[in-house]
Order: sequence, then structure tokens, then C-alpha cells
Amino acid sequence: MSNRDQIQNYLYEEIMTGIKQYIESNQLNQGDQIPTEAELCDIFQASRISIRRAIKELVDEGVLQIIRGKGTFVNTVRKEIHLLHFQGYTEGLTTKSDFIKKDIISMEKIKGTPHINHKFNNKFDEYIELVRKVYRNDQILSLDYAYFPTTLYPSIEDKITSECSTFKIINDEYGIKFKKVCKDLEFVHPTEEVQKHLEVNRMTPIILVDKIIYNEESIPVHYSNYHLIADRVKLRLETDY
Repeated sequence: MSNRDQIQNYLYEEIMTGIKQYIESNQLNQGDQIPTEAELCDIFQASRISIRRAIKELVDEGVLQIIRGKGTFVNTVRKEIHLLHFQGYTEGLTTKSDFIKKDIISMEKIKGTPHINHKFNNKFDEYIELVRKVYRNDQILSLDYAYFPTTLYPSIEDKITSECSTFKIINDEYGIKFKKVCKDLEFVHPTEEVQKHLEVNRMTPIILVDKIIYNEESIPVHYSNYHLIADRVKLRLETDY
């Protein structure tokens, strides 16, 4: 590949990033039109060839949609989620360009079901169940169910707010350090409860992430499952060899 080709490739990738940032900074929603090719050439000081290639790649990613005779429109700007990050789910969503909001739907003490007890290796039988809805830039992104054994986390319900990090509470207030995380992923149809909270229908594809976190003694100390609206996220895996 010539130096000119390398520069051209680098430029169109920069334009792709720039268009995504333009969409977010101008708070464009699905169905909104982006500037024309000529206007984008002026914005990015780039050739029409580079602009067209950037648009084509974003169409392939599902970010943009071209309607012949009308223009180019926002399809869905998907939120990238790094599955291997060892941090809280909502903490992993936060970036400078995203406003992440958490609404607590319910928080109550429950008796463990066989399913939940199994996740904790049957070491506990009573939990605080926390149910939260997560928004990204005022758009619903996911529904999160988290479980905290009451014997491990006495009175944790008094410490949890919609703004707080539950991971920070666990680490700082209870002195529990995390050693390992296991995540299972599957595509599912939403239950009626999930449909209601996510405002979707039963045919909407949902990514269910089932997560267990272990402490330094390999004891499960946290269990959660979150339901992601599939067309609003992009899952990413990255690790060192």
C-alpha cells in the first residue's frame, strides 16, 4: 500500500469518528438527517471520495441509512460495551460524550429463589434485589437486576442511590475486593416485565448478560443480569495475548 493510500485510509476513519461525534454533540436522533456530502466536505476539509467512503462504512455499521432522493439519515448510534472490562456495568458505559442516567425501579429484601441461590453456590438465602433502568442520552438502553446477600452487605439498601456506584460501595464500605468475573451472553425475547420497562415488544431482540463476580477467596459475592436492547449496543472483546 502506498503512503497516499495509507493517508486516505486514515482520513476516512477520522471522518467516521467525526461524524459520530457530530451526531452525538448535536443530539441527533434516529431519523434525523445529517449534512450533505458537500457540507461534510466543508466541515472536515476532506475530499468527496473520503466522505463517501466514511458514509459507506457507517452505513455498513448500521449507524447511518441512505434514502435515495432524500439524503443520509441517522439510523442508530450504537453504544460500544467492552465485555472484558472488570468494572461496574454502568461505570463501563460512562464517557465524555455520553450522559448515563440510572433510575431505580425497585429495591427490596427478598428470599432467594433456587436460581439466585445457585448463583451464590447456595451460601446465602436472603438478598437485596435492585432493579434499575439505564438511559443513554435520554434513550432507554437496558434493564439491570442486581442481587446483594444481606449477610455480606447489611443495610446496603440505605447506601444505594440512583447516582451511586454499587461497586464502589462494595469495595469501600464493605472492604470486599473482586478477583474474577464470569459473564454469559445470549439473545432472548423479552418477558412481559422487560417489555414494559424497556418499552419494546416481544419480538425486539434483547441481549441478556448474566454476570457473577468472585472475591479473592473465589466466593461469589455479586450477581446481576442485565437486558440490553440489541440494536442500541455494539459488543466488543479485546485482550492481550
